[in-house]
Amino acid sequence: MRKIPRQQRSSFTVETILEATTQLLDTEGAELTTNRIAEKAGVSVGSIYQYFGDKQAIIDEVALRHLDAADRAMTAVLDDNPVGSCPWPEVLRAVIEVAVRENSTHGRAHGRLRELADPARLATGYTALINTLIARLTAYLVADGWSAEAAAADLRLAFAAVDAQVHQLAGTDLSGDELTDRIAAYTEAALRGR
Repeated sequence: MRKIPRQQRSSFTVETILEATTQLLDTEGAELTTNRIAEKAGVSVGSIYQYFGDKQAIIDEVALRHLDAADRAMTAVLDDNPVGSCPWPEVLRAVIEVAVRENSTHGRAHGRLRELADPARLATGYTALINTLIARLTAYLVADGWSAEAAAADLRLAFAAVDAQVHQLAGTDLSGDELTDRIAAYTEAALRGR
């Protein structure tokens, strides 16, 4: 971001721009323009450029905030369910439920962020999130008798599949619970069938 909003009005303007961008990504994808974002947000194009250098900077900020929200919510699930407090499939389902919830409001937009956001800006945060999830969930599987190496390798494969499923199916006619149930059942079966 070019300028950090310091006043409540400025913060509201930035949030409005980001929400408008998310909505337009949902409907227009890569074809959206800063003029369309300004129109949808009800602000001038000059207001957009006051905070963001270009359309790419806006898309990147939407993606970073989306990733940060998912990270906080998934970490909270793991913090609230320490190893041994419940079976690992329940914890895994709760993590998947967060992923589905975080992507369901604007499923197509969040899927498009994977294509449109600058990978260099997102790679560090995404890799850190996945590595944290794998490290923490490995402890649940180890408590269930798995070796740490096998658990980490299987979880890495599982999360690649979960990520793809969530982003391809979020925003479809499946409800959040149906989508969570399907992805969790598939992932648990894949992990148990190792």
